[in-house]
Amino acid sequence: MGLLDAFRGKSPQDKFAHMLQERLKKGGETREVSYDAEAFTLCRTEDDQTFYLGNAFAEFERADDEDRESVIRVFLSTWFTSQFELPESFDDAKTDILLTVRDRSYFEVDIPLCSDTLELGDGLLYSEFAECLAIAPVYDMPTSIRSLSDDDLTAWDVTLYEVIEIAKQNLREITQQCAQAGDVFLFASGDSHDAARMLLTDVIESLETAGSPIAMVPNREMLIVTGEQSTEGLEAMLGIAGQALDHERRISSSAFRLTGGNWSPWLPDEDHPLHQAFKVLRVQGQLGDYERQQELWQKRLATADGYTFVSRFAAIEDDDDTIRTYTIWPATVPASLPHADYVMFMASNDDGSPSHLAAAAEWQTVERLAGDLMSAEECYPPRFRVSGFPDGKLIAQLGMVDWANRSR
Repeated sequence: MGLLDAFRGKSPQDKFAHMLQERLKKGGETREVSYDAEAFTLCRTEDDQTFYLGNAFAEFERADDEDRESVIRVFLSTWFTSQFELPESFDDAKTDILLTVRDRSYFEVDIPLCSDTLELGDGLLYSEFAECLAIAPVYDMPTSIRSLSDDDLTAWDVTLYEVIEIAKQNLREITQQCAQAGDVFLFASGDSHDAARMLLTDVIESLETAGSPIAMVPNREMLIVTGEQSTEGLEAMLGIAGQALDHERRISSSAFRLTGGNWSPWLPDEDHPLHQAFKVLRVQGQLGDYERQQELWQKRLATADGYTFVSRFAAIEDDDDTIRTYTIWPATVPASLPHADYVMFMASNDDGSPSHLAAAAEWQTVERLAGDLMSAEECYPPRFRVSGFPDGKLIAQLGMVDWANRSR
């Protein structure tokens, strides 16, 4: 049976994984390779190397029939080159070191979710960037990249900062002129390093943008830049990013502004005609991040002593297209709350079951009036642990926003 015969129609994930197992054996893999259907991973048992199949499967599904074989060959190449021995000397290795940019939740949520320990694990290197992104050093090979670990840097006797600076210089040397259409600048060279080019702030600042540079990195293959004061450019950016987010190497649906050489998350002012459009994209990403984080935390808490309520991150859109995010602060504390626009305080009956909505207020108001009951958790996306429920007097001060009863 040929490849296309085995994959007529929509290919199930488990069939895809079993096909890869067979191809690995034919390619010379002699070690045991186990498949975890729930985590959608293949694991090389001998050295405990785990390979997440989500990206390869998504790319396989998206590819034309004639291109699917190349997707498989890239995966096989990545598998076999994972045993690649790095040069012993940093001087010999440094010309091939680059950087990858990912959503921060990839490291703090996605990898732990695929781990038996539900933790990131030792040795994996990354650095927080622009609040909700992360950068990681990689060794660039002709058909794949190899992540660098803490052990690799120790062997080379270099710091993460030194490696990042070398990688940025290498990236600058392979960066050519970007495309321009109106007020939009597009880095899409096809070398899989375009998103990382947002780290080249001197290159970005040299672009003639109307106002501060605004950037989006919807996937690994694209960096979009325009000016904060160009409504036309921002509208075009939204259109490009909206389509580019449907990609197996998706990164972020947020926009970022460059000021003083540093990137930070950005939304237009609330009276800007594109404020809601940018916020919708950002919230879509946040909903996915918090949903996976909630799954991770619930799995962790299932094996822990005590009880903590993990509140979900939710959103509501009004008739006027205004989108608001909210979370529930339950009377049955302790609880962990995601950071949202609004907090809704749910009273309980004597038996602990939900009773009625007692108050609903903006997050800033909650922090000001009930901040002593909140403490930031060390995690991303951000969460806050609450250890008590506001008393009657504080509930009255918090009040009730007019739309709250429609969002439950």
